[in-house]
Amino acid sequence: MSDREPDAEGADRNERIANAVVKVVGVAVVIGLAIGLGTWVMVKSLGLDTTDVSSVGPPPVTPINPLPTKALPQGNQSSSPETGGPTDYPTDIVTPTVGDGQLFLNAAPVMVNAMERINLTGQWPGHDNVSLLVQRQENGEWVDFGVQVNVQVGTFETYVMTGREGENKFRVFDPETSSASNEVSVTVGSG
Repeated sequence: MSDREPDAEGADRNERIANAVVKVVGVAVVIGLAIGLGTWVMVKSLGLDTTDVSSVGPPPVTPINPLPTKALPQGNQSSSPETGGPTDYPTDIVTPTVGDGQLFLNAAPVMVNAMERINLTGQWPGHDNVSLLVQRQENGEWVDFGVQVNVQVGTFETYVMTGREGENKFRVFDPETSSASNEVSVTVGSG
């Protein structure tokens, strides 16, 4: 038998296990500190610790060429050599004064083929969450087209498609106030 007693062997074994556990915990703490320090350095160097809300997200994008303020020309209208954009705009476009309180409707494009999308956008300031009816003029009367649109933050947008060729006149109508927008004309071709 050995000179050692069984209790001494158990104590020696427990001491070695305790030393191993202390070493593992020590290594884990060092790794944690290294990760934490590395993260802190990255956050500081990238400036991610600022509370300036304007620095969150990508910077605003400014278009190289200014966007047109009127509908795009159709067919044979020329382009500006400087911007590549159109130079002859239709002059019959109605542009509302911002905040004038009017129910206003705009249609784009104003010439489409049958069953092509006609975008209807507009504004109805101060009438949020109001449901407007899209109407089309038929035989001199305004008839519901079967499309509704809700006003959100004073504006609305929807689209319609029609197979009725020729000039189609649209408007939106607020049944709560009996207010109607301006009418817009869209020419529908045979495609």
